[in-house]
Amino acid sequence: MRSVLLALVVMSCGGSPKPPAQQPAAKMASFTTNGYTLTGAEYWPYEGSEDIKYPEAVLWGFYPQQGVVPEGETDPNPASARPEAIACAEKAYAALQAFIASDPPVLKKIVAAGVAAGTMVPRFYLWTNDYGRAASPYPPGVREARLWWWARKQPDPPKPPGYWKWESVVTQSGECVIPHQPQIDQYLAEMASKLP
Repeated sequence: MRSVLLALVVMSCGGSPKPPAQQPAAKMASFTTNGYTLTGAEYWPYEGSEDIKYPEAVLWGFYPQQGVVPEGETDPNPASARPEAIACAEKAYAALQAFIASDPPVLKKIVAAGVAAGTMVPRFYLWTNDYGRAASPYPPGVREARLWWWARKQPDPPKPPGYWKWESVVTQSGECVIPHQPQIDQYLAEMASKLP
């Protein structure tokens, strides 16, 4: 009886039932969850067979645009990020949100020890390597999609001592590879094993 009534209501409204509209993907932006903060993003656009020039060729911000100075930076971006790289960054961003929302106990333990020692902060940075215009094979080597802690070589207060990097990769064939659980678990276990 219910289905008949629903069909009558739909027909009286002049149409057939429509599936719910898909929500657009949330725009990437800084966020804080469970005490961790995503503070920014960087894109490394590799081209040809030469290694990238750091920092001159790196693009900064969640949606880098050529000639625009991203928040927190002093120089304009030398280029715009490719749509494929942004799509991969958005996929990695969603995975990072889920990872942080899960509040992994081992990460919490590592960060608490690092904060107490003054060697770590609960800050993340989104990193996307774009090999879409790179030679295949790429002689300098292709970076791995992974979670890892980047530490400054020299302390530079008031800058933080480093960042957790959530690093993804767009391959030469256009595949988007984001950090994956076996690597994450192994890396965190290795870091935890070095705690006092």
